[in-house]
Amino acid sequence: MKKGDMVRFKIWEVRPRNKSECGMWKVKIGLLIRYEKWEKIGEILCDGKVYRAQSCDIEKAGRKDYENA
Repeated sequence: MKKGDMVRFKIWEVRPRNKSECGMWKVKIGLLIRYEKWEKIGEILCDGKVYRAQSCDIEKAGRKDYENA
C-alpha cells in the first residue's frame, strides 16, 4: 500500500473489553493519506474525517469495492 490508494478498513463500533468477548465493527472505504511501515499504522480519509487503523485492519480496495461505493 502506498499514499493515494483506495483502501477498505474496519472501524470498531463496540470494542471487546477482554479476549473472551467479541467486538462489532463496520467496514468502510477511504483514501490512504499516510502509511508508515515501521509504525504499521495508516491514516485514512473517509467521510471528511481522518481515521487511524492498524495495518491488519487495512486492505487495498479492489474492483468490486469501487462498483459498490
